[in-house]
Amino acid sequence: MAYQRVAKLAELPQGRGLCIKLDGIEIGLFQVGERIYAMENRCPHADDPLSEGVLDGPIVTCRAHGWQFDVRTGFRPEDADGFPIPRFSVRVRNGGIEVDLQSEPLPR
Repeated sequence: MAYQRVAKLAELPQGRGLCIKLDGIEIGLFQVGERIYAMENRCPHADDPLSEGVLDGPIVTCRAHGWQFDVRTGFRPEDADGFPIPRFSVRVRNGGIEVDLQSEPLPR
């Protein structure tokens, strides 16, 4: 695995995500409780950045047209059999958030 430091934990805002760019991929970071989640930062419906949407628990709502996604799974809550937004492995070390783009796709 090739984790790369992308942000400080203190930079992650409450109630929405943080957009970072890693190896040319725009990623949204989201905090739900004590866990951090990383997923591609684009809504497939309107191509709007999900990190700018409202985060309510594990559900982020796209600001463009209100589509919702579970940051833990990448799926829309009402369509768990659809196509998920790609997610990435995350770990926190010494107050920093690290993301691994090379890991296998995360399970649901």
